[in-house]
Amino acid sequence: MMNNVLSVNEKTDPFEAETRALLIKLTGYRKPIENTTSMNHDIRIDGDDAYELLESIQKKFGTRFSKFDWSRYFNDEPNALWFLWKTVLGFKDQRKSLTFSRLIEAIRKGEWSEE
Repeated sequence: MMNNVLSVNEKTDPFEAETRALLIKLTGYRKPIENTTSMNHDIRIDGDDAYELLESIQKKFGTRFSKFDWSRYFNDEPNALWFLWKTVLGFKDQRKSLTFSRLIEAIRKGEWSEE
């Protein structure tokens, strides 16, 4: 059961509440989404799901991702070989973490920018 109580930040910043709701809707993720929650490492969004997330954010908030370097954060649609390589063989994921707070920052600015 979801806790519907908003945090202080969500009361003053509707972007956070709306983005959390969008993530839950798209992914079914059930754990609390904190500022440090990684879209790619914790929630394990990748491939088409990552594209759908960014596209949904663009449609909802008008955020531009033209400067977003896809390969730094996401793979193309994962396949069985990637899963085997990563989990069974112990391959360490080298992609940069895309945190919730970083995503909110881009939404507030209206566009993605690398720091």
